[in-house]
Amino acid sequence: MRISRITLFSVPVRIGMELTRYVTSQSIDPALDLLVVKIETNGGLVGWGEVVSAPPYFLPELSAGAREGIRHVSPVVLGRDPRQVTAIFQDISAALRGHGNAKTALEMALWDLAAKAHNVALVDLWGGRISKSLPIYSLIRIGTREQTLAALEAERARGVSRFQIKVGAGEPPEDVTTIRMVQEMALPHERVWYDPNRAWLVDDAMRIISAVRHLSPMIENPCETYEECRIVAKRTGVPFMLDEVIDSPRRFLEAVHDGVLDAATVKTSCIGGIEATREAISLAKILRVPLRIDDYHGTGILAACFTHLAHTLPRNLAFGLYDFVRDDIFPLVKNPLPVTAGEVRLPNDCGPGLGVEVDETLLKAPVAVLEAP
Repeated sequence: MRISRITLFSVPVRIGMELTRYVTSQSIDPALDLLVVKIETNGGLVGWGEVVSAPPYFLPELSAGAREGIRHVSPVVLGRDPRQVTAIFQDISAALRGHGNAKTALEMALWDLAAKAHNVALVDLWGGRISKSLPIYSLIRIGTREQTLAALEAERARGVSRFQIKVGAGEPPEDVTTIRMVQEMALPHERVWYDPNRAWLVDDAMRIISAVRHLSPMIENPCETYEECRIVAKRTGVPFMLDEVIDSPRRFLEAVHDGVLDAATVKTSCIGGIEATREAISLAKILRVPLRIDDYHGTGILAACFTHLAHTLPRNLAFGLYDFVRDDIFPLVKNPLPVTAGEVRLPNDCGPGLGVEVDETLLKAPVAVLEAP
């Protein structure tokens, strides 16, 4: 059994940034695309992966870099036995530094293919599921007190109890008001955290957090750099989550050592792909750090991969998964994994690989077809 073909498809997508600081801070509206990767073997098996590269003002990447990165490493993938994934990943890593977006899509497809070659669900290839189901989280749109409460109640009615609140788009007093308002609305069993998308200066963060410290809000990645976030975490003492500054498993370990990581978000494109994410999962289990597995955006393919990944975590270390399918940027998967009562689960009979069926009729002409010689 050998990998015979890699096909790349590009689908233009639009993703709203109206809840974040970028709606006011950016004059460039980049064209985003969903890169879908299809890997085939000479025995008829197919593996699928995808990535939506973030705008270059959000993460240091371009959509074109994902395509070209995969094209660059295709010679070390084509012709290989798909069951030898560790050896393939070693060669990919040696041939391509960075390019976490390319590695996310390519490694996702290779893992899907490897699990299908073994005729097992991907989670079982990774050692089996630890959790039976996992909580999802929702982004809450902030408006008036009545509007915000209505948004919370709508998500509570779906069974959701974890909420991310975007701040940082206005002036510090506005963020103080938002945090106070939502903290008062939160129920005892709910988890709420506040994400400025790296908008705050250290000075801003100190002013805002000092005004709400008594409410013990969890703050997510308030500043641009790890060093700035570390200063804020050390000086404020509130619960702290890091996100985009976790750009490698080594940084994850450093943040735990520095005592500034109460919870972590690992974006696959940011940390370096699916393999780097699995390394972070291993660290999270050893060091007992709750983990949220995420990326900029995606469809049911990415959602399925993250669900398989997260099910290898104990429930108390799975901080939450985003329901990408609900946003429906592109209905590529015919049978997305079910979300019920605020929980996503892997059915016992989900099938081999990712366990989802891709509707290929929605994909237009490929942007690249790479074949083994």
